[in-house]
Amino acid sequence: MTNDDEAQKALLEKFKESQHFLNFKDPKLPPEKMLDVDEKQLKIAKEAELLKSLRVRFLQEGPDRTLDGKTQYPKAIEVEGVSAQETILDVRKKIASLENMALEDVNIFAAETNLDDNIQVSECYADWMGFGLEDWPPRFIVKPRVKGFEVHVNVPAMRDTSEWDKGRLQTYQALNLVFDVQLTTTVKELKTLLATRIPISAGRQKLTAHVRKSLDSYGHFVELDEDAKSMADYELDRFGVCVHVAKSEFNENGDYVFDDAFWDEGGYHKQPAGCLIPQDSLSDRDRPDANPVDPNQPLSIVSDRRAAER
Repeated sequence: MTNDDEAQKALLEKFKESQHFLNFKDPKLPPEKMLDVDEKQLKIAKEAELLKSLRVRFLQEGPDRTLDGKTQYPKAIEVEGVSAQETILDVRKKIASLENMALEDVNIFAAETNLDDNIQVSECYADWMGFGLEDWPPRFIVKPRVKGFEVHVNVPAMRDTSEWDKGRLQTYQALNLVFDVQLTTTVKELKTLLATRIPISAGRQKLTAHVRKSLDSYGHFVELDEDAKSMADYELDRFGVCVHVAKSEFNENGDYVFDDAFWDEGGYHKQPAGCLIPQDSLSDRDRPDANPVDPNQPLSIVSDRRAAER
């Protein structure tokens, strides 16, 4: 006897009893009810296809539309009953219905990644960090509609924006800031918005706009050196790509500003009051005001940990 014959014989033996299919049905049911689907089983099957609750955070309304570790989210909700086969548009409609909001005010992001309406929820997962898609179920952020137009501001990695904790560097990276501005927003007002995000005063900021009027060229750079001019005056609403930030070495009066500590024939001079550069970022370990924690030393040594475990 072949294996197929043995398998067929086993199946015939398994289903030879006429009552075999009545294990989950009441044998007293009439024949026409035997094929009805149990409501409990149907509910379980439907729920098995749904995701766990989606966590959605809402960005605070205002000109600052940056999504990073410092962004504040005044409200968060849990959205139930979402299938992985649904689109972002379906999720937007559910959120708008739950929160009684206009659909235009529900724009879904994952970290800084904008999600188009035709993307399915099942596509919102990537097995690498950096795009905000490493969680499942995905975590979404809702931005309100843009009232004017968005300006992207690039801040290079610099000591002024670095973050330190007890003498050790925590972050040193470039920033991409996003602001909702109007045609009438002036350069001075944009600098004031930037000053809420970076520790560089409006008077010390040098802004340069990347303007691209044709796809046939890379474009050109324009210095935003007149604080009274508006975004429309520089045509940033039509041709602006982004704005680059640099720190000016001179204050509003044209005087050079010493931001760093230094040594000279008179000895060591500390950083001036109101200095923008974090004191822990000074690399000179010989200075008298150096942090007692040496950032070049490891946090722990394996041999010391092993000795402590004994």
